[in-house]
Amino acid sequence: MEILFKEYSQVIWQRKWFFLIALSALASITFLDLSVPLYYKNIANGLAEPYSETTLATLFENLKFIGFIYAGTWLLWRLVEIVMVPLGAGGANMLGKRCFHVLKNHNYAFFEKNFSGSLIRQVNRFCHSYEIILEWVFFQCFMNILTITISFSIFYRQQREFAFYFLIWTVVFMTWNITYSIWKMRFDKSVAQSDSKLGGVLSDALSNIFIVKSFALEPSEQVNINQASDQVYQTKKTSFKFMFISFAVQGLMTFGMELLLVYLIIQKWKAGNFQVGEFVLFQTVMIILISRLWGFGRNFPLFFSALADAMEMAELFNPTDIETDESHARPLTITKGAINFNNIHFTYCAHPHPKKLFENFCLRVNPGEKVALVGQSGSGKSSLSKLLFRFIEPQQGTVRFDDIAAKDITLSSLRKQISVVPQQSDLFHRSIRDNITLGRDIPDEQLINAARKSHSLEFISSLPDRFETMVGERGVKLSGGEKQRIAIARAFLENAPVVVLDEATSALDSLTEKLIQVAIFDLIKDKTAIVIAHRLSTILHMDRIVVLDHGNIIEQGTHHQLLDLRGKYYAMWQHQSGDFLVE
Repeated sequence: MEILFKEYSQVIWQRKWFFLIALSALASITFLDLSVPLYYKNIANGLAEPYSETTLATLFENLKFIGFIYAGTWLLWRLVEIVMVPLGAGGANMLGKRCFHVLKNHNYAFFEKNFSGSLIRQVNRFCHSYEIILEWVFFQCFMNILTITISFSIFYRQQREFAFYFLIWTVVFMTWNITYSIWKMRFDKSVAQSDSKLGGVLSDALSNIFIVKSFALEPSEQVNINQASDQVYQTKKTSFKFMFISFAVQGLMTFGMELLLVYLIIQKWKAGNFQVGEFVLFQTVMIILISRLWGFGRNFPLFFSALADAMEMAELFNPTDIETDESHARPLTITKGAINFNNIHFTYCAHPHPKKLFENFCLRVNPGEKVALVGQSGSGKSSLSKLLFRFIEPQQGTVRFDDIAAKDITLSSLRKQISVVPQQSDLFHRSIRDNITLGRDIPDEQLINAARKSHSLEFISSLPDRFETMVGERGVKLSGGEKQRIAIARAFLENAPVVVLDEATSALDSLTEKLIQVAIFDLIKDKTAIVIAHRLSTILHMDRIVVLDHGNIIEQGTHHQLLDLRGKYYAMWQHQSGDFLVE
């Protein structure tokens, strides 16, 4: 809750002048609204008198003031509407940017554990809740407190007994709303959590629509969506039931107070000390007040629902999972490209059963050396690449670049100096140009040259919009091989001193693979390269092949040296060689 109010307060502080203008305008509106019954009181008392020119003049005088008040109120509401745009929608816009800033700074493991669809829903609710809470603060909390204060003053000046009855009723009414809404908040949180789960299930199904359709999974996925949606409905139904109970109690309180007021007025009239104008005044004020408090009562649960919606995202502002640079880290340039894994200890602590992977692991990659990592799944190949990018951090030991500890280099400068061609080359739903340049302003000559080297220029040129062709979400409009070549073109353009190839040719047919291998060797020439491979045909010409098994190096050497050992690598080669030509 503290984080939530801190973030919302910062937005309001940055737009404090709009906030103050809105408060002043609403205070003036409330004062004017409650001053109108005073003039209606005078009109009612005047109408109760016999006709005279003096009385008529008094009636028109009061009517004139009411007209001025209505005109002023109309202008003030227009002012409120104007300032609410930058304060409400503008504030939500700032919070949306802030949410992305917080999310992108979370470590890589966070995104492996959370659905993107759930996160998107949390961001949307966080921003929308700000607007709901802001409106509640203005139009319910502030205006009602002011209305109660002014109404009590009017009642106290006219009939002190009524004023105290009114005060007691107001305290009971507000206490009920606050305590009941706080109690009900647990159910509102359940609604928010089930809604996030539904967003995650929807995102998971839609982002894997190829698998869903290929395996005819539409019925089973529909069942999953239905179950998640039904869960949202059930939690909402429970929350609504309790909200309706609150409305029912508020209605009884309101009707009871109105009946009591009229009864007391009748008693005062019976005693002969109550004017018609006072009845009009009290009744008009009570109508305004009851209308405001009824709105307050109906919106108070929505206020707590908005809090519950926003708190799920607010919890992600907790800095425990945030990527941060060390205080002494500096942007440094990798010149040679030497990499050293020095006495690395790493355990996947987040795993339900902590899994030790590396223990006293050491590997040195010399400047410009091309090293392939091979081994069965779970041997540690991908984990080493994550350690390079600092997506994960070792519990002990250091990763060094040119004898500089990775933690001494800022994350941004480190990652900019490592190019990666991943196994699954998902692309942004943007143009081919944007996916290669990653938003940088690159001359067409360089762009075309990178596309040519990656053997992607030919298929790009055949597209109607060439480099401006939109690739669809995650690049669905392109084939796997085309996406892979776009990723390789991106690496050519980046020209980083260290290159990581994670099964970079896995999505290519054999003929294209041969062409791309030429491009890859052109890419990694004069660079340090780490190549993760399952298909051994792609690493025949590496300077060194490192065979991993459960986080340990069991063999290393050139292709021919490892074949001569007749060990693990030899067995793997024998298993795959029937599918590839041996040179």
